[in-house]
Amino acid sequence: MLLAAAVVLAGWFAATHRSGFRVETLVAYGERLPASAFTAAFLILPLIGCPLGVFLVLAGVRFGFAGGMAVSSAAILFHHLAAFRIAHGWFRDPVRRRLEQAGYAIPPIPVRNRGAFTALVAIVRGPPFVAKLYLLALTDIPFRTYFRVGVPIYILFSLVPVGTGAALLDFDPFWISLLIALATFLTLAGFWLRHRFASKPDGPAA
Repeated sequence: MLLAAAVVLAGWFAATHRSGFRVETLVAYGERLPASAFTAAFLILPLIGCPLGVFLVLAGVRFGFAGGMAVSSAAILFHHLAAFRIAHGWFRDPVRRRLEQAGYAIPPIPVRNRGAFTALVAIVRGPPFVAKLYLLALTDIPFRTYFRVGVPIYILFSLVPVGTGAALLDFDPFWISLLIALATFLTLAGFWLRHRFASKPDGPAA
């Protein structure tokens, strides 16, 4: 229901601003967001499927780069804590049973590969943030690995969208070029890690 409400609100915003939806509109909207309401939405809505990237960009617009990174880092910490707790709580067994009924199972992750696998899931672009959070938490990866490996990577990747939101305020060519270079580097790093992990021969767990 919350996700449906968010979709309706997003559609309403797009429809009412479609004639004048420009960068200036996004900046003006982000600057008007109440800090407390935005922070609360940032903490909750990504856990039910709302795109994380939208909040990261708006955090940069609303709070600037330093403030946006502080808010984003706190939100990412909370998302990992909450998702792991939820995934190991009331819906863990029903999800596993539903997967088994559909002919699927969550495979065990070898101990020696848990850190690399957690990093791979966090780095690979494409799957939604919420899916990666919950599906990784449903595996047998311990919380220490889930948290210590995943959180820094998501914070590192948030530098680009938060910086983009902050750069929208003044369109500084230097910062925009730096963000493009950083995004390219992180993308290439993701491809490299995926290739390295996929080509690693399986063996007995340590």
